[in-house]
Amino acid sequence: MTPKLANYTAAVIGVGKAEASSVKGGGHQIGHTHGAMLRRGAPRVDLVAAADIVPANLDAFCAKFAVPAPFADYRQMLAEARPDIVSICTYMGLHREMIEACAAAGVKAVICEKPFLPSPADCRAIRNLVERTGLKIIIPHIRRYLPVFRRARELYTGGAVGQPVLCFAGIAGWDLSEMGSHWLDMFRHFHADAPLRWVMGQARVRDQRGYGHAMEEHAIAYFEFEGGGKGLVDGGCAMNGDINMTLTGTTGTIRIVGEQRLVLQTSAGETTQDFDTEPDSNWEGMWDHLLADLVAWLDGGPEPILGLTNTLPTCELALGAYLSAKRGDRVDLPLDSDETEWPLEEMARRENRG
Repeated sequence: MTPKLANYTAAVIGVGKAEASSVKGGGHQIGHTHGAMLRRGAPRVDLVAAADIVPANLDAFCAKFAVPAPFADYRQMLAEARPDIVSICTYMGLHREMIEACAAAGVKAVICEKPFLPSPADCRAIRNLVERTGLKIIIPHIRRYLPVFRRARELYTGGAVGQPVLCFAGIAGWDLSEMGSHWLDMFRHFHADAPLRWVMGQARVRDQRGYGHAMEEHAIAYFEFEGGGKGLVDGGCAMNGDINMTLTGTTGTIRIVGEQRLVLQTSAGETTQDFDTEPDSNWEGMWDHLLADLVAWLDGGPEPILGLTNTLPTCELALGAYLSAKRGDRVDLPLDSDETEWPLEEMARRENRG
């Protein structure tokens, strides 16, 4: 007889704006995305609590998702609600202390939004925490679940366009750490998560601030993988119209358009494949896949693709690009630094002093 699997309680810290904004550096509703995902996880997952320091936002969230226990203080929530799973959807600068508080409260798993951590020292501390406590952490680089990106990886690593040469993309109006982190992660995905050798970055930092920290106006990351192949992400300008990414090899190219279409071009000609009707090809499907993987992990299964082991290097890649811009030098990977500050803060201070 198959034993009955346990159910898990869940909570959200940082529920997001009652009214969403799409402005870079403004208020967003990613907490609502987590709330909807956790609600769809029933009966294996039960959303029992939420915490936020803004009463209006908390009230709107709890009403929308029928959350019975609202808290103004997340530490009180952890002590009283004692959730198994916690989604952290706050500003990056709060992530480390919240993850540490979750571990101390006996939380089994954390889903922590991106950007993940602001410094190399924080990365090392959280890695050590996981090794010491067994806390399970997922970083939601959910585009790994999109069928078009999975197929691109199969083709690129399988030699369909020869040896990998360069993956490149540009993101108009965004930066390397927010939306750009997805693109950095995708390029790791396309290279089968091979270790990174180095990264070079450049950034224009002025007086823009958002999400509790300094932000760049424009930044570029250029990096190399062990075994060959490079990546280039322009966090500020689009490179090629509606094409999300271009993967070049020695004998052809792969273009990804609109996150739903793949165009393969080789000496044999051009073929196109659409994925808009495939499972997991929509927003909800990606998030449901993430939660299913986490529940399976909690049930005793292996660490999923979005577990900390495989996604922390994406955070370190973004940090390495910023450190390179700050230092004016290439940064070798993995990171070997004890710096404790978000790299762009120093660049912002330089600009203001100048």
